Amino acid sequence: QDLDLDYALRDLLGGAAVAGNPLMIDDDDIQQQQLLQQHNRRGRNRGGRNNNRRTVAKKYLFGKVKPEWGKPPSFVGGGLGVKELTQDVLEEGNGNSDRKWSVPWPYNVANNGDDNEEEEEEGDKQADAFPNAKWYTFDMSDTYSDINRKYEQMLSNPQAGMQDPNLLAMFVADNPFFAETILQMAMVLYYVNDRGRGSDLLRRCMYLYETALPSSLLPSSNSEANNEIFMDVNHPPNSGFFACLFRIMQTSGMSGCHPNALAVGRYLLSLDPLRDPMGVLLILDYYALASRRSAVALSEEDEDGPELGASFIVDLVESEKVTINWEDNLTSRHHKCSLLQLPNWAFSYAMALYRLSRKEEADEALQKALETFPMVLPKLLEMNKVNVQARSFQMDWPTVLPAFNHDLNAANIDEVNTQIEARVARAAGEHLVRIFVERNHKLWKENDVVQWLYCCSEKVVKGAEPQLESDVDEGNDVVETSASTDAPPKQLSSTFSMALARYAQCDPSDYEDRFRTFPPEAIALDPNLVGPALVHDHRRGRFLRGGQAARGGGMMEREMMEGGVPADLMEQLRGVLGLAGNEEVDLLDPDSPILQLYLQSLLPWAQVDGVRPPR
Repeated sequence: QDLDLDYALRDLLGGAAVAGNPLMIDDDDIQQQQLLQQHNRRGRNRGGRNNNRRTVAKKYLFGKVKPEWGKPPSFVGGGLGVKELTQDVLEEGNGNSDRKWSVPWPYNVANNGDDNEEEEEEGDKQADAFPNAKWYTFDMSDTYSDINRKYEQMLSNPQAGMQDPNLLAMFVADNPFFAETILQMAMVLYYVNDRGRGSDLLRRCMYLYETALPSSLLPSSNSEANNEIFMDVNHPPNSGFFACLFRIMQTSGMSGCHPNALAVGRYLLSLDPLRDPMGVLLILDYYALASRRSAVALSEEDEDGPELGASFIVDLVESEKVTINWEDNLTSRHHKCSLLQLPNWAFSYAMALYRLSRKEEADEALQKALETFPMVLPKLLEMNKVNVQARSFQMDWPTVLPAFNHDLNAANIDEVNTQIEARVARAAGEHLVRIFVERNHKLWKENDVVQWLYCCSEKVVKGAEPQLESDVDEGNDVVETSASTDAPPKQLSSTFSMALARYAQCDPSDYEDRFRTFPPEAIALDPNLVGPALVHDHRRGRFLRGGQAARGGGMMEREMMEGGVPADLMEQLRGVLGLAGNEEVDLLDPDSPILQLYLQSLLPWAQVDGVRPPR
């Protein structure tokens, strides 16, 4: 249910009475059941051998299907399919991409990190984490591959004009079951602040992928069912599926549906947990803590059970199944670190323990996070507008913060980090700290949390203060001298692992709570073109009609001729569409009337666009 955005929105906007009771259904379900009953009654009235067969509507995990989306074709009918990348498939594969594919790093090695080579036990544990891993990939049919080839040709040629969103809308209208362009069109609508239609297209794109996926590859209530089912994002066309899941997670989080974003993010992470190609780990902890869902109480004495999001963070960290892995292409070195080496997970792990009322463990985890990443504390206080100049009996920030502010001065750190790897690691770590503070700072602004931050930071500063020489006498106990005013102040410096460079290229705007939209004048979308892209109508003709373009009668070519487009540019456009060199062949448009198309096909010099001539 958490994967269904409609369910999450009803729960968020006051539909908890419907969403929380599985016996209650909404109007759409009632209408669907009535249609099924009418269909069954008609079947019984007609009689026959199969009149007792029941029609069961398929349930989709990511939301209900709208009639205007149409029914995607199967793999045999020209759509997407799914296959397992076994050794037999690789040997019998009909494409070079299948033959070249192998299990990617770090899943194909036991010990995959130079950062902890001395810990052989950890390498063995990593090798045994996924002993029965199965790799799957989407498989494009011949028709889908042809559409993909045309799309890539138009993208590679700037003269094709695929950068025009109106041309993209026409391509979506002509190819309503091509997922990549539907996803791009959805993001165009989001960036012009048309969230309603953008969300509709985004869910439609997910519907195409979900139709192709078997039930064994989809999330289920069984936590062990999907633990060892992986996908390689570098194997086409899996990248579009990963991008679609990330955008659904991102837009759900922007809408305030944090449980939905958490469920989608967990599924996305499970497809490739050791490489995390979409950077889900940079935001997944926030969705877990922001969801604030509690489990069912175990007894009547307890009002609420443990918080589910906090329990998920603690379980994931303590399982040690997810690690950060990065391969340096320049040096061919492999770097690996634990999940707590990410700044956001170090602090979120402490917050999760704090919410689960594990006070001692939470204090220890927060102190360790403050010692490892001291630059986070001043940034969190600044974002939450905490008065760090005031003094009180409970908090005295002026005596604590100087030890943490030392880490913010880049000049002090550059004197220590003389190696290139250390500077690269620090740049990546500062990048991740910035993303964490900008998104998670609201979780740390409550008064009790600020007080807890101060207590732990005070222990960090006092626990490692430099001690002066002690007077030791024979037969007497050790007596430490009191701290002098001449003692050097405590200076803390952040420690970042080289494996964090894996996330150095992540865009911070992908983890914000809103899109940076463009004004409508910047992207002039034609509503007459966007409308057909949103609704699938098999009776409507194509916008980009190659046959008519060859004869000068296509919609796009007529508009270009009316606009005074030079003849050489028209010839280049004909070359992009694959029409160059066909002067002696009369290409027939498949969208022409059926009788006209039949009579023209009888001519020996005619050829149907997209159909190879007979040998």
